[in-house]
Amino acid sequence: MSDSNTSDSIDRLATQPDLDGLVDSTKLQGLFEKAAYLPTKEILTLVKLAIKLGKPILVEGPPGTGKTALGLAIAQILATDIYRIQCYEGISSEQVIGEFNYQRQLLAIESSKHQKNQLTDVFTPDFFIFRPLLQALQSEKPVVLLIDEIDRSDEEFEAFLLEALGENQVTVPELGTIHAKSQPVVILTSNNSRELSGALRRRSLYLALDYPSVAREAEILKLHVPDLDEHLTEKIADLLRKIRRNENISQPPSISEGIELAKTIAMLGAEYLEIPLLNELLGILAKSGSDSIELRKQLMDQSTNRSIEPSKSAI
Repeated sequence: MSDSNTSDSIDRLATQPDLDGLVDSTKLQGLFEKAAYLPTKEILTLVKLAIKLGKPILVEGPPGTGKTALGLAIAQILATDIYRIQCYEGISSEQVIGEFNYQRQLLAIESSKHQKNQLTDVFTPDFFIFRPLLQALQSEKPVVLLIDEIDRSDEEFEAFLLEALGENQVTVPELGTIHAKSQPVVILTSNNSRELSGALRRRSLYLALDYPSVAREAEILKLHVPDLDEHLTEKIADLLRKIRRNENISQPPSISEGIELAKTIAMLGAEYLEIPLLNELLGILAKSGSDSIELRKQLMDQSTNRSIEPSKSAI
């Protein structure tokens, strides 16, 4: 099928995400909080720009800083579907665009041999298996396309994405150029494990995320665990900051793991941060044997300095 025929049969960009209710920052802030995500003013502005301008947002920062959660929250706010591409070393374009169903093609050819009009072309959309990228572009309504950990893919895959990100289309040699039916909201995340190309960065709005301050993390914990005592919430946020500053911890606790800790402490009805309790809950924060040993040592050191209470007396 030629490029021109494909362009005629598959509509060009038709619809964009609805901005109704998203222009007002206060209202948008409330929608994010309903989606259990606490945005900064920068995030609010970038999300509105991404929708209005039709540009991807490249979100870069350490693991566990809420990059993926941002994409999930946007999908919830827009009340739309999310298509997720988890990148890894060696990922290919076929795995995100799609591929022809070889077995179905063979069966169709074999079946047509016994018919008056034999099948002559099996390289049509009817025989093509659509994968997440093409599914997102061909959705009748705008969706969220989350391309997670783009830095784990190779430069060839990154270059392949440029057409989709910059022109809202993909090219399949046998089918031609397939244009988007709607404008997806694209979120790319990177843990900054390798330098991304200037071409990808130029096509994107940019957001740098880091671990939150103690005050902001306490707000995040309060959003997710509203019944937790405010003093205890602040102590958990302070503990998380100190753990992340420990250079001997190979995998610092993520924001979501901090939320899990707060939820667990609330569920247990604990009133103080105590060494025996935290030692029991190390599996929430430490994800390796060496980190577990280091964290136990750090907790004991902090209890000596009265940052955490070793017994049931008040902090």
